[in-house]
Amino acid sequence: MGDGTSPRLDRVTKPNPQAPRSRDHRGKEALYSTAPGQAPAFPVVVTCNRCDVERGITIPETIGTMRPPVLFNPLNRKLWGRCPTCQRRAWLRLRMGQSLRVLLDRAPRT
Repeated sequence: MGDGTSPRLDRVTKPNPQAPRSRDHRGKEALYSTAPGQAPAFPVVVTCNRCDVERGITIPETIGTMRPPVLFNPLNRKLWGRCPTCQRRAWLRLRMGQSLRVLLDRAPRT
């Protein structure tokens, strides 16, 4: 072992090009589908500037965050409202969640 070699650092053997390759369909399924056992995708994602938590919320919860007094800064697209996680007033960044993007993609274009 004193010659600088290690049995753990052996060369990686190359795969046989004539051997049939098995395809991993589960990886593609996980990438392009939503499994029923996973958490549901939320229509709105809120990122709080104060507690630094990103959380998915529903449409009724979104209306709850917009209780008065509410300010909107159009320059950086942030909303001054009540954070659904820490329940304190802070600058919130609202953006569309996965389920709302899917619904808008499926909507007929005119």
